[in-house]
Amino acid sequence: MKQSIFLWLIITIILSSCNSKSDDTKTGPLLDPTLQLIGDAPKKKIRTVGILLYDGFATLDAMGPHHVLKEMMGTNVFFIAKQKGTITNGGGIKIDVHRSIEDVDSLDILVVPGGFKETYLMTKDTAVLNWIRRIDKTTTYTTSVCTGAWIVGAAGLLKDKNATTHWFGKDILKNEFGAKIHDRRWVRDGKYWSSAGVTAGMDMSVALVANIMGEPYARAALLDLEYDPQSPIEGGSEFNTDKETVDMMRKMYSTGMEEVKLSLTKRPKVEAAKLVSFLDPVCKMKVNYATGDSAVYKGKTYKFCSKMCKESFEKDPGSFVASK
Repeated sequence: MKQSIFLWLIITIILSSCNSKSDDTKTGPLLDPTLQLIGDAPKKKIRTVGILLYDGFATLDAMGPHHVLKEMMGTNVFFIAKQKGTITNGGGIKIDVHRSIEDVDSLDILVVPGGFKETYLMTKDTAVLNWIRRIDKTTTYTTSVCTGAWIVGAAGLLKDKNATTHWFGKDILKNEFGAKIHDRRWVRDGKYWSSAGVTAGMDMSVALVANIMGEPYARAALLDLEYDPQSPIEGGSEFNTDKETVDMMRKMYSTGMEEVKLSLTKRPKVEAAKLVSFLDPVCKMKVNYATGDSAVYKGKTYKFCSKMCKESFEKDPGSFVASK
């Protein structure tokens, strides 16, 4: 829809220009709504937006901001990875990335999406962290979505800065990376912008468009996207969800995080050939074969993101394994 909207804007400008030539005393009635829609000139020149991808990133953390920020005409939004090639996200979607961190030495906006286990492992990747520090020196905005704030924090960029992240990840962002945590959908501290979990990345991106292009332009973008979230049920926040559900989810995340931290200090040798899949058969989360609980079913080894998934599997393994 974006191209059709802006094509209409161009046609409107042309028509209003012709109208003004035929009668110099007219202001051009078609021009006024066009100016109201586009708004003033952009406050900042944004030409390049790079979104850092890595195995295990959460789909909407990257794709939401990609779609919203593409609404800014003349802006090149692209993906970057540590190395060129295929990146597999947390849901198993494969994306070909054509730019490596070695190919990119400056950006106007950096977006770092989140995930879970692989995201925490990225906080220990010296090459990526050094690249983020270098890129940050060139950016107008350095941003993160969800637990992507862990990675930006690990680069030392959020220490003593106001920030937010996924509700489970707040303690890690505060205790390990020194950020000042706020319970908001998105937070701005100078050039550093961060969002809460997953869907909040779109809210932050809309705010960025408004900050750069002005609110009239952002409203047009919102209408183009028909972005008007209305959840059919109450929930989505630790503050409006029942305690039992919050506690259950927190336990699941905590178990998974304990395992990934253990993997950083102890990496058991596993015969990869015996593994049927790198996906947890219960929740379908990608699992590092060197970590997590495991169970053997019909002579084959399956890996799990948490003890909860392993227990569910052991109760009825056949329901999680497709018969051949």
